[in-house]
Amino acid sequence: MNAIEILARERVLLFAFILVLLSGFLMGEIIFRLKKEKALKLGEKLDGSRDVHIRIIYNNITKSYGVLRVIIVIFAMNLLGGALIWSSVGGILIVIPFSHYALIGFLTNLVLKRYPERMKWVTIPNILFEVAAFMVAAVGGIGIGLNIWGAGNLYVAFKEWSILFITIVVPFQLIAAIFEGFLFKRIYIIEKHPWPREISKENNL
Repeated sequence: MNAIEILARERVLLFAFILVLLSGFLMGEIIFRLKKEKALKLGEKLDGSRDVHIRIIYNNITKSYGVLRVIIVIFAMNLLGGALIWSSVGGILIVIPFSHYALIGFLTNLVLKRYPERMKWVTIPNILFEVAAFMVAAVGGIGIGLNIWGAGNLYVAFKEWSILFITIVVPFQLIAAIFEGFLFKRIYIIEKHPWPREISKENNL
């Protein structure tokens, strides 16, 4: 069985993931239209949880071969954090990926409103490939979880997760990281927008 066959069998689950993501995005839009200032502050607060990652990216992009270094850093962080932990391991608990994708949709909407300079043409493929990789990883993770809780064939479930992870998740995350690396270069190196929450100044203290 190949990855396409596995995903075709789980297309209802993928559709549910997409629906949850869009619902989170729509919720962000509703909150923004009702309470603009509070929504922007909430977006700023949620984005602040990524400051550790942003500092790592800043420290790498300002050095030699900065974009290449940033691509590798983003790829590693998203593969381990988003695809492996939140989606794959979280998928074993079934509900974790759903809450994760709702939060991604919600955060994406508010952060793009708070930082409109992040909306470039490379932003769209970056988000599409990154989130698609998360969702595919979650399909495999949930498959493992269902077999654990339902006393099914764990070997087959793990094998299917491995196929999905190696053939789709890893390549998609790499593609997403490439787009995001050049996005950071465009925003902060070429256009010279200030880093959020004065991160560059913090690193120079």
